[in-house]
Amino acid sequence: MYDPETDIYEMENDKPLVLLIGGVGHEGVLSSLRAAGRQYKNKLLESKAANWESIVSYFDEFPVEGVLVKLSPSAITLACNSEYNGIRERLFEKIASVPNILFVYEDILSGNYKQDDDWEGYHRKPTHEAREQFFEFIADYEIKLMPYKRNAEVTVMAQTFLADTEHNLLFRIYTPSGRLWFNEADKLLQLFRDYLAKVSGLSVRLDQIRTDKGVIYEIHSDSADRNTDVDFEFSGFTQFMDLCVADLDAAAKVLRSKSIAEKDIIPILSRYSKEAKRLSVDLKHERESKVLSIRHRLESELVDNMPEATDWSFIGQLINITVPQLSGTQSAIAIDQNLSMVTGIGPTHNLTINLNPQIVETVNGVIAQEITGNQNTGLEAKQLLELIQSYGGKDAAELASSVHELEDTSAPKGGRLNAKQRLKRFLISVSSKGGDVATGVLQSYIETKLGL
Repeated sequence: MYDPETDIYEMENDKPLVLLIGGVGHEGVLSSLRAAGRQYKNKLLESKAANWESIVSYFDEFPVEGVLVKLSPSAITLACNSEYNGIRERLFEKIASVPNILFVYEDILSGNYKQDDDWEGYHRKPTHEAREQFFEFIADYEIKLMPYKRNAEVTVMAQTFLADTEHNLLFRIYTPSGRLWFNEADKLLQLFRDYLAKVSGLSVRLDQIRTDKGVIYEIHSDSADRNTDVDFEFSGFTQFMDLCVADLDAAAKVLRSKSIAEKDIIPILSRYSKEAKRLSVDLKHERESKVLSIRHRLESELVDNMPEATDWSFIGQLINITVPQLSGTQSAIAIDQNLSMVTGIGPTHNLTINLNPQIVETVNGVIAQEITGNQNTGLEAKQLLELIQSYGGKDAAELASSVHELEDTSAPKGGRLNAKQRLKRFLISVSSKGGDVATGVLQSYIETKLGL
């Protein structure tokens, strides 16, 4: 319990604990914790190995519900010292076992600094060898690295993290309004919430934050147990939905593997097969409707500019190839994984282009608008989505969602800042793959989207 007169906490072993490591306990962060009545402990990383041992002990003595770490340059140097062998691994293994964020000064994360750089407040910069050694080590753990340049950024991101952990956030995604399969995405997520409750046995709720340009969906657990792998659950859910359309016997086996009582299997299959078939039809119809809408728009806009001998069936083929194809129920929210087809018409479509550039530009513009909805993303955002498609891996859906959230100026500021820093981290990690010039331009674009 916190005593405001002495500014001291009397620790309670059975109460959840938030660990603040490395000077991350700014006043705004502490105020958020105190206002919520949450228990916390400040610990330093710039210390002897014995103090690192004491940090690990908190994981054994308390139910740690979250960890915020601010990694100073000198802490990186210490972590690479042989004195910290063993305890280094145990500490970061413990941190990775609970919700976490590790804030890293942006130039340290990118490696874009010189040994004699003058950084205010930082006097012991790590060698590039130590930096590489540390990040190679930490890559083996589920640690969420977030770059920052100013302490104000750390405070906002930390407060957002604390709010998410307080409300047991499991899943979050942003969907632009009017996008292809927007309504179907809403239905899919509603069914996913129901699936988590009825099939996976999780007590959850689905919240929506509606902005001027989209909807943020959040799934929260009613308990503090965060051992649920929601990405795994969602993958299993979409596979189950597809089986409900194609193979009910296989779908029944999935339910049995979830230890669903035999008497409940038929009612569950009856409901989900009906919903899955309806959703499958809706996805198909929405795509067909969008293809027709695009064709009608192009015919209206190009009728005065197209040569008389133009084969309009060719335009129809072009539209059909460019609009993302269906690939099961997960298509409703995986559309960003196919957006490179939308951002340009080129040789990958195996069609010979016999149209002037102005007409091609019109075709591209109309198709992109119809598919991406009322969020008119610019060239940089589209390039970023393409880069995410190529290098995003298992984080691709979250990163694509971040692009759209960053573009929406009406979305909550904390979420947009998280989206910005998440994308900066991604660009830093792929700079060698995407090209320093290309990623440099995209980093500049991200910087212009949000300020503090």
